[in-house]
Amino acid sequence: MTSVRSPGAIEATERLRAALAAEARTLHERLGIPEPAPGGKMLRPLMARAAAGLHDPGVEVLRGALAIQMVHEASLLHDDILDDCALRRGEASLAARAGLPAALVEGDHLLTSAYRVAASTGSLPFVECFSRAVERTVAGEKAQARAAGRWLTEAEYREIIAGKSGELFGCAASLAAHLRNDPEAAARDRALGARTGEIYQMVDDFLDLCPSARLGKPPLLDLKQRKWTWPLAETGALAFPDPSGFDDFVVSLFRPERGSAPSPMSRARDRLAARVNALIRDWNTAHPDDELVPGFLASWLESVNATLEREEAAAQGFPQGPAGRTGPGGAVAEAPSDEAAAAVHREAAALGGPGGWQASFATHARTFRFAARLFPAEQERLVAGVYAFCRFTDDLVDHAPDPDPRVLEARLRAWTGLVRRAWSHQDTGIPLLDEVLGETARRGVPVLYAEELIRGVAMDLEPSDYPDMAALRGYSYRVASVVGLWLTELFGTHAPVVLRRAEALGHAMQLTNILRDVGEDWGRGRLYLPLDRMAAHGVDRTSLDEAVRGGTLPEGWIPLMEELLGHAEADYQLAFDAIPALPVFFQRPVAVAARVYGGIHDEIRKNGYDTLTRRAWTRFPTKLRLGARALLELRRTRRGFTSSGEALRPFAPIAPLPPAVLRGGP
Repeated sequence: MTSVRSPGAIEATERLRAALAAEARTLHERLGIPEPAPGGKMLRPLMARAAAGLHDPGVEVLRGALAIQMVHEASLLHDDILDDCALRRGEASLAARAGLPAALVEGDHLLTSAYRVAASTGSLPFVECFSRAVERTVAGEKAQARAAGRWLTEAEYREIIAGKSGELFGCAASLAAHLRNDPEAAARDRALGARTGEIYQMVDDFLDLCPSARLGKPPLLDLKQRKWTWPLAETGALAFPDPSGFDDFVVSLFRPERGSAPSPMSRARDRLAARVNALIRDWNTAHPDDELVPGFLASWLESVNATLEREEAAAQGFPQGPAGRTGPGGAVAEAPSDEAAAAVHREAAALGGPGGWQASFATHARTFRFAARLFPAEQERLVAGVYAFCRFTDDLVDHAPDPDPRVLEARLRAWTGLVRRAWSHQDTGIPLLDEVLGETARRGVPVLYAEELIRGVAMDLEPSDYPDMAALRGYSYRVASVVGLWLTELFGTHAPVVLRRAEALGHAMQLTNILRDVGEDWGRGRLYLPLDRMAAHGVDRTSLDEAVRGGTLPEGWIPLMEELLGHAEADYQLAFDAIPALPVFFQRPVAVAARVYGGIHDEIRKNGYDTLTRRAWTRFPTKLRLGARALLELRRTRRGFTSSGEALRPFAPIAPLPPAVLRGGP
């Protein structure tokens, strides 16, 4: 990426490049390893130097940094092969110049030799960290390749880039601490470095969507290869653009939406800036004398700002499309009417402060409220606030005085505008938003979660069928998973491997809701069961309708229910295994909520699987029994678990998320 770098940073880079080249020559003569010419911006070696706090790093730091740079150079050679990329750093790639076999062998030689260089530091902790980083980098690349063509969620994307980009940066940042056998500092610096690597990848992915960006590789490469990257979440779409509409889609990323809403890429920039500023603050706390890392973080953001300004100016030369949605399941681009905005503001303000939120919580979420009693008072207040936000968003549609879809859309648009104002620390006069969204922003949680929930509610304005479980997962992500993700990050857990399991828990709970309420939803004209699974078991709309009206359960109904209950139970277990990675105060309520909610499955079975004319629910004594069992299971799960979540195998198989063919939503 192109960035503005200070003279001091340029001097430090060139000095370090020369030192690494000299050490590479020495090792080449002594060990016969390849002699790489360290290229590019040298970010990972610079990270190692910055964390070491040394103007002239010693030989062990140089060798560790060289090993990391060799892995990076090898990964670039392999990337060019995988992406069929003819350009690298503005010049012909080795694969283009010498052919794929030469590039592949050179990459393999650099990679394998890097282990010998790492071992020459004499630090076993560093070699262990280095080995893990290399393996996770490759695993991240594999995960990204497997995900190509699928519309991902934010948590899945973040797990991919944590391996693909975060691991080597984390290894570099913790190098010096490993060399001096300081495990506490190593863990701290590794986390800071990993965050830096993830932001680097996020910046690269942002700029890849900018046609004018100068990245040393073809622009729009990821989008053309149907690789999901994080700015696409801001579009509100659930699928890649059709080839015929590709150019219009790219332009729409930079076109301000009608009304006061910024462009999708502008919103993405704001989210990125919040993460950059939080990381600069944390790095300064850990390394107050270092200016290198804050400097290049700021330069990346400056590059994003300049490119965004250029692209938005260019987008104004294109005609505005018809008013309406930005994409399947997206927000509506029209400005909300004044009447709708005033009504929404009045209704939201009437919720009052924390007392009103907690009253709503106690009345409408009995199962979750049962578990939430285990929170300390301050955390319970925030949980009640997030729940009240979700409940109010749902009620904007379900309890609106006018059921006209145009009115409902206007109400959701007005609510979205208020949410964005509150997250930007502008006073809305609504305690729920100003306190909960304000705290959300202060803790670095993306506003995307709140906006995705609104988009999920909008999907029910014009209920659509869900052809398979992947399509249904797109819906459950928006109406349920984002709530778990929101709370998980609100309470300080940002590890992607844990967020993926918070996402799984939300899907499991929503699937439980769907299976419990089939008959009730049918009466409202909604069907959430995956059509392909219904067909596989011989269940159709006619047999459902007859059963809801008092007939017998459809043939194949019980096997269908058991299959879908099994899907939910698998995700409950995936999530439960990650609970020990949460803050201690958060573990017990989540464990109890998961097991008590999953207990609804037992009631469904006791009712003979009849969720067409009966509603399963758990009585208070049952909740107590399930809650006690959950706490015992949590105690067993905690044993041998590390707080970082590394005991969880990254990229564990989770049911696929919405594929590119999905065209659901209103």
